[in-house]
Amino acid sequence: MFTRFEALRQLGFKLKLMIDDKNLVSKVHAENAWFTTEFIEDALLSWSLALSEENLTKWIGERSHLDEVEYSRKIGIICAGNIPLVGLHDIICAYLSGNQVFFKPSSDDRVLTIEVIKALGEIDPKARIKPVEKMNGMDAMIATGSSNTRRYFEYYFKDVPRLLRGSRTSVSVLTNETTPNELKLLSNDIFQYFGRGCRSVTHLFLPNDFDIQRLFESWIDWSHIVMHNKYASNYDYQRSLLMLNKAKFHENNFMILLEDAALKPPVGIVTYSRYFDLTTINKKLEIHGDEIQTVVGHGFNTAFGDSQNPQLWDYADGVNNLSFCMNLSD
Repeated sequence: MFTRFEALRQLGFKLKLMIDDKNLVSKVHAENAWFTTEFIEDALLSWSLALSEENLTKWIGERSHLDEVEYSRKIGIICAGNIPLVGLHDIICAYLSGNQVFFKPSSDDRVLTIEVIKALGEIDPKARIKPVEKMNGMDAMIATGSSNTRRYFEYYFKDVPRLLRGSRTSVSVLTNETTPNELKLLSNDIFQYFGRGCRSVTHLFLPNDFDIQRLFESWIDWSHIVMHNKYASNYDYQRSLLMLNKAKFHENNFMILLEDAALKPPVGIVTYSRYFDLTTINKKLEIHGDEIQTVVGHGFNTAFGDSQNPQLWDYADGVNNLSFCMNLSD
């Protein structure tokens, strides 16, 4: 029997083929200059690997009853558009749980998201997934946006079950034992997608005697990032602003390193804090838990280099959106 599990497995293969579709990649980049060819291909590859049979089995293999549920509820999904395919996990969960899916793609990520959903529809013609502009008559809502839009969503969708997300970012805890290779892996967590994702590392917790130059040495392979016009404009603006305010900062001609408590600085800046004792870091992480998507480092929930490649079971904000969708179908 053909199952939604099988449909997602086949979608994984299709996503890998899309990497070589130069026409599609060109259209996606034309829609959103932040989506470079490299980052579009990264997103497609990451999703194709995530939807492997092994990963799908680990994620939903014990839930054989999922295909017994047939599109019982209407779930509305409002997608973000800060990185390619950022709303796909929500759509997959709503589809997999046997519900009708009405999604509003971000204006920054319409082309790729709609193309991927079109591919899923070709694999499974029974799928009820449709792009829409308005969310009328929904039985439940999943929405992702800024902290301000989350408050709007909370009011507007107050009468239906809802899973709402605001703005988050990710951090990393380093020690003097952190190796050069781990720092190099961390550079991917920082620079991939220009640091614009909720899983992008934007703040570093450093030992009091940590040598800043170790970071700059590990970032060299990303020096090309400043050739991107939109990123360069952000970097130049933030640098000028800091100089105007006579602020102290470190730089390497393509990234600013600023000692500041802010966890989510503007594009072009990574902030850092010094610490003497790791126990103080754990307290800070607990206090700022609602602002942090994941923590990269030894003994934390994400390994160096893995923050931008979440698994299917790495739920945004720690809320299981598959269970949310499944419970609606009961």
